[in-house]
Amino acid sequence: MKSKVTTWLIIWLLVLTGKGIQAQDDPESLFLTSNRAYTEGRYQEAVEGYLKILDQKIESGEVFFNLGNAYYKLGQIGPALLYYEKARKYLEGDPGLEQNIELAQLKIVDEIEEIPKIFFEIWWLKLTHMVSIHTMLWFTLGCFTLFIALIITLMLKNYRILYRLVWTVSVAFVLLFIITAGQIYEFETSRFGIILAQKVSVQSEPGLSATEVFILHEGTRVKVNREFNDWLEITIADGKTGWMPAASLGTI
Repeated sequence: MKSKVTTWLIIWLLVLTGKGIQAQDDPESLFLTSNRAYTEGRYQEAVEGYLKILDQKIESGEVFFNLGNAYYKLGQIGPALLYYEKARKYLEGDPGLEQNIELAQLKIVDEIEEIPKIFFEIWWLKLTHMVSIHTMLWFTLGCFTLFIALIITLMLKNYRILYRLVWTVSVAFVLLFIITAGQIYEFETSRFGIILAQKVSVQSEPGLSATEVFILHEGTRVKVNREFNDWLEITIADGKTGWMPAASLGTI
């Protein structure tokens, strides 16, 4: 479990939110209090504390991760996986997070055979999920800054070695830009969710009177295609599609 949130991060988030928060509702204090509740086995209290932090419009990979852990201890697999997946956006590749996701997924009732992916799809997914989108943005920005600095230096001092260095950095920047663009595109266009209800009937069309297509259980991950009133059209890993009540799904 993530045990600390640095003071500077909390202060920065408070500045961004622009809210005056009472001492007992201070995010750092809430985080530490919730961590203490978790370690002492008061998991429901820990959940309530972490949710109070999120209610202040503050998002943190550590908070999502710890909230997922608390829900897991309470035996609520759906919310646990939901917040683990939210944490992934900030802690992509974190070994502890990935291990906890695997453990939670073992408790999922539904056994869905995923549609096989071609080699390029597998390679691209691994490439774009090595690190979080936030980290990749910093890498890309740093590489671009270095590229500009080298160009300026080359204009001032015509060193041959700089030509090769500029070429190398420019190639690295293009590759990083492509990966980052892919991550941003996926983030903007793909919407996923986790089933929160213990059991939900997926219908052929929006409405309780429609034909039941299949049944899903808590913790299953689905892709959201579109929304109509209080219903969502979803697709599961094997390609099956149907409609389910929006209230039974937590959006990642």
